[in-house]
Amino acid sequence: MKQHAKTILILGSLVTLCAGSALAQFPDTLFLEFDFEGFGNLVAMSPPRYSGDIVSGDSRLLGGSWWIEIDDTGWPPVSDPAARWDYIFSTFFEYNSTYHFWTAVFDQNSLPAKPVWEIDHPVNGMMTGTLVVSSTFSDDDMDGVFDVEERMFGTFEGNLMVMKYGTGNFAKYCGDGAYNGALFNDDPANWFDDYVMGHCILDLVNCAIGTEEISWGGIKQLHR
Repeated sequence: MKQHAKTILILGSLVTLCAGSALAQFPDTLFLEFDFEGFGNLVAMSPPRYSGDIVSGDSRLLGGSWWIEIDDTGWPPVSDPAARWDYIFSTFFEYNSTYHFWTAVFDQNSLPAKPVWEIDHPVNGMMTGTLVVSSTFSDDDMDGVFDVEERMFGTFEGNLMVMKYGTGNFAKYCGDGAYNGALFNDDPANWFDDYVMGHCILDLVNCAIGTEEISWGGIKQLHR
């Protein structure tokens, strides 16, 4: 009987230690840094979607997948890629004549709605939010004409918001972050998918704590 009780005590201690370890991996403030890669297309997909995998970085995200989507309401259909590309270029890209590059910004000001994103980890859960996408291409020959070969390489960057709509270990978090990277396209003239690779950081907090503190502060104010 004593041996049985001892076994139960040991098992209970192991469960407690495992639970404590899991909690320690997901504290109230969480800074995540990771690298990603994937594919996507502005012209041949409606809505435009880029997606892929998290390939290195924080172990709590490594092995997860990601995607972003851009609201293309009002754009020409994918069945007419030339017209669609002409619309994207004329509507979103602006030329910097001093430094010779084009930049397009996709955000709540240039679109009906801000682009959205999601990260999904098979063990730790999902997080989601909104983001701003800024993409830049160089005018290599400095002639003010966006040549096909100049569309073969570009860079991108932006910031993002983490909304408290996550699941699993990420359910309690909200916050913000930033990302940057590069895109490559072997054949933009035929609307091939872009290959993208980049780096991202997320600065998260336990939003439930903030809500509780605000509520308790309001209660104390009422009783003064």
